[in-house]
Amino acid sequence: MNPVFLTTRFTDDIYKYIVLKCFLDVKKQKKESLEIKVIKQKKFPDFNFLFYCLVCFFKGYFFNKEKLVFLQYQKVYFGRQLLASTFRNFKSYTSTFNFFYILLKNLFTAGRYFRTADYYINNYNFRFVYLDHLEYLNSIYYFKFINNNKDVYTNKMPRGIVRSNQKKIENIFKLDFKKNSFNQNQKDEIDKSSADIFTSLDNYLPWLHYTNYETTKFKNLKDFDYIVYAHSFTDAQLKFEYDGFINTLDWLIFTVNVLKKKGAKFIIKSHPNFYRKTSIKDINERSDWDKKIYTKFIRQLISDPNILVINEPILNFEIAKYLDNQKCIVITKHGTVQLEMIYHNFKVITSESNMLDPKYSLTNTWKNKLDYKKILQMNWNELEYANKDDFRTVMDYLFLNDQMCYGKKYYLNVLKEKMLSLNLIKKNISNEDLATKFKMMKNKEQMINDISFPINIL
Repeated sequence: MNPVFLTTRFTDDIYKYIVLKCFLDVKKQKKESLEIKVIKQKKFPDFNFLFYCLVCFFKGYFFNKEKLVFLQYQKVYFGRQLLASTFRNFKSYTSTFNFFYILLKNLFTAGRYFRTADYYINNYNFRFVYLDHLEYLNSIYYFKFINNNKDVYTNKMPRGIVRSNQKKIENIFKLDFKKNSFNQNQKDEIDKSSADIFTSLDNYLPWLHYTNYETTKFKNLKDFDYIVYAHSFTDAQLKFEYDGFINTLDWLIFTVNVLKKKGAKFIIKSHPNFYRKTSIKDINERSDWDKKIYTKFIRQLISDPNILVINEPILNFEIAKYLDNQKCIVITKHGTVQLEMIYHNFKVITSESNMLDPKYSLTNTWKNKLDYKKILQMNWNELEYANKDDFRTVMDYLFLNDQMCYGKKYYLNVLKEKMLSLNLIKKNISNEDLATKFKMMKNKEQMINDISFPINIL
């Protein structure tokens, strides 16, 4: 059989750019004839898989979400991604019936993934494959192929495009641990860059630019003991290791209940992406879903005098300057807001299941619900500040490294520079609009061939 390069997508859009660069990377290594083959999902599932799920059903696993998380078949843990795919649909939050209906549909689809993976392993000669959206059911392909000694290409923050043969899929989504030491000039440079990133919208995190922000009207915030940051409820749930919560709504409900019982005064702040408005229908729809879930949740809390609910788009540095960082504790499950609030000199509580390796001494972390409840019961003076050198290491690694997602060699930034040089786009274009402009182009191959950037190997 002639060797092939498998891919889950090869559409005439940004995936043409990504897949072709991965394909060319393989050809550069292998120096052999190779063609791109798009994976076509089988119509029918692996019936042994469905029988296994039926056994799990009668054991009651499907009525216990914590048991669902750890479901595995053929040495493939698929439960987390099954739930993530289910919670990606807004309707799964609207009723128990809808949740189980969507779950069962996804279960049938998961069976198709297993059968499809076996088909390509048994019938095609391939060593390399590109997979998109590994936080969902494509993770089944990942584990099946990795377990059969294949290498997987994918694109995912924080690294961009990577090639991996790692057994732990979570490593793709994480910054690994580094212990750097900096001289004073380097420290000053990193500190200045951190200020630029976290105190100005012009240099702010790129995914926040689709929101029209309001000036904060909340200026008397010194009495609050905590500020809790909500996350998306439908996007990439359970991307990291399971920490006791099946989604971010489950985490938010638990957090609020513990703080209320403690008698704490606290703020709940919505995520800016709840208010995004773009030309991309899917992004708008997901934002609307998140806002509906958030609005329903906070409705019962608005009248509580100890809780300030923020349900409008306000930049974080606008809020931070009115809080008392000698009293107020920041709570976030994950995300870059932890770095932002460390920069503003707050003590921060996060899950260990996070983009950042827990060996960094940055936040006060927890592994499970019991740990989390204990840490929420602690007083401000019992918690730790971030280690400044670890903070600088992460900022340098994540934001100032050319190859990471904010660097000039990041695959989208390289494409942006190329299209700018050809006067195809404007300078301050967002990544989403960049992808839209690229999709509209004709004859993309030559431009893709002219572009070069490093692919990270894990």
